[in-house]
Amino acid sequence: MTLAIAGSVAVIAYLLLAPLLVQLASSLRGPFLPLGIPGTSWSLGAYRQLATAGGLLATVRATAAYAGGATVVSVCLGWALAWLVVRTDIPGRNVVTALVIVPFAIPPIVRAQAYVLMLSPTSGVLNQVLRLMSFSRAASGPIDPFSFLSMTMVQGLSSVTFPFLLFMPVLRNMDGSLEEAARVSGATWARTLRKVTLPVLWPGTLSVIALSLMLMLGNLEIPLLFGQQSGRDILALRLWNLITPVGGQLPEYGVAAAYGVTFMAVVAGIFAIYLRATRHAARWATVTGKGFRPATLPLGRWRVAALALLIPFLILTAVLPVLALAWSAITPYPLPVTWFSLVHHTSLGAFHAVLADPQFWASLTRTVIIAGVSSTIATTVATIAAFAVARSRRRLPATALDILASSSLAIPAVIAGFSAFLFYLVINRWIPLSGTIWAMAIAYAYRLSVCYRTSHAAVLQIHAELDEAAAVSGAGRLTAFRRIVMPLLLPTAAAAWIQLFILGANEFTLAAFLSTPQSQPLSMYIYARINPESGQLYAPSQGAAMALIFTVMVVLASYGLNVAVQRRRAGPGTSGAGTAQASPKCSAPLRQKNRSRAASPNPASASPKISKGRRPPSGCG
Repeated sequence: MTLAIAGSVAVIAYLLLAPLLVQLASSLRGPFLPLGIPGTSWSLGAYRQLATAGGLLATVRATAAYAGGATVVSVCLGWALAWLVVRTDIPGRNVVTALVIVPFAIPPIVRAQAYVLMLSPTSGVLNQVLRLMSFSRAASGPIDPFSFLSMTMVQGLSSVTFPFLLFMPVLRNMDGSLEEAARVSGATWARTLRKVTLPVLWPGTLSVIALSLMLMLGNLEIPLLFGQQSGRDILALRLWNLITPVGGQLPEYGVAAAYGVTFMAVVAGIFAIYLRATRHAARWATVTGKGFRPATLPLGRWRVAALALLIPFLILTAVLPVLALAWSAITPYPLPVTWFSLVHHTSLGAFHAVLADPQFWASLTRTVIIAGVSSTIATTVATIAAFAVARSRRRLPATALDILASSSLAIPAVIAGFSAFLFYLVINRWIPLSGTIWAMAIAYAYRLSVCYRTSHAAVLQIHAELDEAAAVSGAGRLTAFRRIVMPLLLPTAAAAWIQLFILGANEFTLAAFLSTPQSQPLSMYIYARINPESGQLYAPSQGAAMALIFTVMVVLASYGLNVAVQRRRAGPGTSGAGTAQASPKCSAPLRQKNRSRAASPNPASASPKISKGRRPPSGCG
């Protein structure tokens, strides 16, 4: 088990620290060439270029406005939606929840494409509806989809599901008696919200804000499709443009690395502020073992009004984007949504072309391999690390490993992708992985913190006396982990594996930095189909059809995997209390040793838990 833990630590360091260290070194090797390329010397030239050219200040301003604005939109809407669904009696709560989650099931590049089609100045369905409502005779508009404000709003609206899902358990676990007491004392609902609800939920809300901000900083899809002009100073797009220049210019790897290092320092500062602000979070705890009961606020005559406000949002985020994507898939070129166009210009030819495209199936196969390998690496390493931290008696090493395994939450995807790109470019002379699906599979595993946090919480719920019982029976730590702890952790690990698999299948930002035309996953192939600069690959109708097929596949895969996990949980060999069946190889020696210890005339030779007549813990004995 010691070797397994040491190997997990080495893999985590390889996944998280090695690329970042290479990025730091590359930022000090000149503005153009990264570490490992001969002919360069150590210098601060890249940082001087950032300071003198004025690009850093413009990038900070644009990124702060974009990520901050999108975070405000998504967090505010996510909080309001979660509050209405969890804490009020609004009608149709299950339907509202399902519709809010719909965008989360759509791959990010597909969501971005759907919003581009929905907001197209001439043929976009939303602009058409707005022109009809305002009785305007203009040929385009009124929304400019490529403005900075539109891009920020689209990013915020497309990301509402993430804070919504995080706020739901926070609101569900809040004791409603505090709000009832405030209302009994004469406080209005607004004063109750401001003085009671928001302060109690402040730690949870702050954590959601920090995580959402990290998500906005790392996304490349929306800036790439919407912001080539107005958003060129946003960090994700600036890094992309620096390493993929046009017009025969040299890639500025050193400058891009300097941007990455600078923003990583900013991210570290944000998380330091977050940790300091939530260090006294326990004082706001309201869930207790006595008298706890979540309350539902009756909306009364405001129920219909609240639902009426929700309907436009749900149509805008869940209905119109899918409608725009479907319309683009059945039309040969951009056309307004009219009955005439539906009758005379629509066909299913794009779907037939996609299903007959060998490159589609090849990229889909690569996507499955990359997602499967990366999720398996991340889940295995994170589960072993979680067990090591939870069972360790050495506080300092356990804390260091806990911070390291959790650190990917603070690394935006765009920085992780660029760092991995530099890392595999540097080591390619010795380990030729650059541009292969295996480099992507390893890089995707950097999100192991998702699995580590859930596995760590699950290990803490498994009492250490199971390990002690296994030790009494003569089993080593590895045997105890493999035969006792791992069966109990399997449902949690399987759920985390599914989540990471879906994230890997949908991944675009990391693939944009690491893939080549020969190794591109399906998300990159879809982008090539909808990008006008792709030359002969450009086919927007096939790109839309491919996006719909891909979305259906992702949803079906997610549903099938979740059903399999649920059946595994409910199958034979598990109990409702979450305990594991005893392994014959473990239980028989333990029972024999217990009988011999019970017959021993020396009480001190017996285990204290057995000498008192207690039954050995379930799972071993």
